[in-house]
Amino acid sequence: MFDPGRRVPENPGEQSLMTRAQIAQAAGVTEQAVSKWAHRHSDFPKPIQGDQQMVFPAVDVAAWLDRRKVQKSDLGANEAPGVTYGHRFRSATGLHTAVLRAESAVRSPVARLKTGLWKHLESGYDQSEDPSMYQELVMSLVGVQAMTPDGWALIANAPAQRISEVFRHVWYAQPFAHIMRTDMINKITEDGWWRNRLSATVDALRRHVLPGLDPQPVEKAGRMTAPDAFDFLLDRFAQARHRSTDEYLTPAEVARLMVRLADPKPVDRVHNPCCGSGEILTAVLAHQRPSGLGPIPPGRVSGRALAARTWRLAVMNAAVHGAPIDLGDQPPDHPTVIDIGVGPYEVIVTNPPFKMDDWQPSAAFPPAAWPYGEPPRHNANFAWLQLAATALAPAGRAVVIMPNTTASSRNPKDKQIRATMVTRGAVRCVIELPGRLFRETTSPITLWVLGRPEERRHHKVLLIDGKEATERDGATHRVLTDVGSDTIVALYQEWLEGSGDLLQRVNSVTATAVTVDRLEQTGYDLRAAAYHRPAAPDTALEPRATTVVDLRAILRTLDITAATANRALDQLLDRLHPWNH
Repeated sequence: MFDPGRRVPENPGEQSLMTRAQIAQAAGVTEQAVSKWAHRHSDFPKPIQGDQQMVFPAVDVAAWLDRRKVQKSDLGANEAPGVTYGHRFRSATGLHTAVLRAESAVRSPVARLKTGLWKHLESGYDQSEDPSMYQELVMSLVGVQAMTPDGWALIANAPAQRISEVFRHVWYAQPFAHIMRTDMINKITEDGWWRNRLSATVDALRRHVLPGLDPQPVEKAGRMTAPDAFDFLLDRFAQARHRSTDEYLTPAEVARLMVRLADPKPVDRVHNPCCGSGEILTAVLAHQRPSGLGPIPPGRVSGRALAARTWRLAVMNAAVHGAPIDLGDQPPDHPTVIDIGVGPYEVIVTNPPFKMDDWQPSAAFPPAAWPYGEPPRHNANFAWLQLAATALAPAGRAVVIMPNTTASSRNPKDKQIRATMVTRGAVRCVIELPGRLFRETTSPITLWVLGRPEERRHHKVLLIDGKEATERDGATHRVLTDVGSDTIVALYQEWLEGSGDLLQRVNSVTATAVTVDRLEQTGYDLRAAAYHRPAAPDTALEPRATTVVDLRAILRTLDITAATANRALDQLLDRLHPWNH
C-alpha cells in the first residue's frame, strides 16, 4: 500500500502527490471532509508515505472526485449545478486543461457515436422496472437491424401508434424469434411506458447504427455497424448493471487474449460450457476468419449458457456476427448443474461463474469420476477446471478464467486438486491479470491454460504476471492493452517452442518457468511473484544491453511492438477498403 521511495515534489502547481490539506484546499472542502472520504470509501485512492506524512496520487484523487457532485448548498458563486469536486480540483492543481485536451484529442468518430447512443438509452435502463428486459428489447432491435434491414426499415418508418405492431410482425419473421420473452411482447403492446420507450429506442438506433452487416467505415457511413453496436451495448449494459447473478460478461480484450492463447483452427471442435452472452465464441470465429465475414463449417463451434437471460443474448450475438454457433435449442433447465458436453474437444475457452456455491455435477459425470479429487461443495472452481482438462482431445488446449484466489487457495481440497493437476501435467500456464477488468466484478483474475493430462514429473509450469499489461479505462476500470496482450502471447509461444528463458520481463510483463519440484516446496502456489528472483530489468525501459540475453530481450520487445503496430495498421486499412470501390 505504501511506497516510501516516492516523495512530494516541491512545486505545488506541478505535484503528482498531495497531502490531505492540499487536497482539501484544491477541492474547496475541509481537511476533515477529505479524511472522511478516505475512511468511508474503500475506493478512495490509497495513501503513500511522504517525507513527513501520508500523501495521495493527485491524478487518482482527481478521477475519484470526478464522480462526486458538489451539493447545491455548497456551490460557489460562479459554479453551475452539476459541477463536481473534480472540476474544482483539476482547476486548482493545473490538471484540468491537460486532461480535457487529452480526452478531446482521442475522441474518435466511433467514440462520439457510442457516447451519443448511450446518452439516449441510459435513461430507459435507469427508469425501467425491469432493466434486463429493457436491455433485451434494445439488443433485439439491433439484431433486426443487422439481420433484416428491410424489416428494420418498416419499424423505423412506422407511425408511433403502430410501431409495436410492426415490431412484433417483423420480429416473428426472424430465424431466432423463438427466444423472445412473451412478457416483453405484451409490455410493448399494452404498456404505455414501454411503447414510448420502444419508439425512442428505434429513433436512437436509426440515427446511430447502420442497418445490415456492411463493414463500412464510420467516416463514410456516419453511423457504426450493427455488430459493433451490439458489442458496445453488451459492454455498456454490463457496466450499468454493476453486478450479475448469473454469468459475467467477458471483456472483449480478455476474450481475444484467451482465443489467441488457444489458437483454434477452422477444423477444431471448440466448446464453451459457460458461454454467457457469446462474446468469447464470437471472438473464436473472428480469430478463424481474420479477413472478415465468410463461410465457417457449421457444428465446429458450440456453447451452452447457464442462464436464460444470457442464452437469449448469445443467440442474438451469434446471429448479428454471422457466426454458425451451436447454442442449443433452449435455455438450461438447471442453471446450477455444471456440464462440459460431449467431447473430446480440440479447444475449450470459458469463463465460469466465480464460486458457485450451490452447484452439482451432471448425471453424466458421477462424483466418483473426478480424476483429481472431488471438488469442495462451497464453490465449483476446481470442478470446472477438471472438466475442461478431461474433455480435451490428445492435442487439445483449454483457457479458463478463474478468480485469482484459485492459484493459491489453502483450502485442503483446492490445494490437493491443484497439486494433482500440476503433477500430472494438466496445468501448462497460469496468467495473472488485475482487478477491475470486468464490468460486473472488481476481482483480479487468472487465466489457466490447460492441456491433456500427462504424467511428467519434471516438467515446468509457466507463470505470467500480467497485472501491468493494462491501463486505466475511465475512473473505475482497467483494460488490457494491445502491447500487453501481444507480450503475454509472445512469451507463452516462446515457452511452448522451448526458446524462452526461465525468467523474462518484457513490457512490464514477467514470465517465470517453474519446475514441479519447486512448486511443491511452496504448496503449489501458482502466482508468478512467489518465484521471482531479484527484480529483472524491464527491457522496455532499459535500452542499453551488455549481454546477448539483454539484446535478445530488447529485440523481442521491438518485435512485439512492431507486430502490434502492423495489426493496428491492417485494421485501419480494412476500414478504408470500401473507399477503393
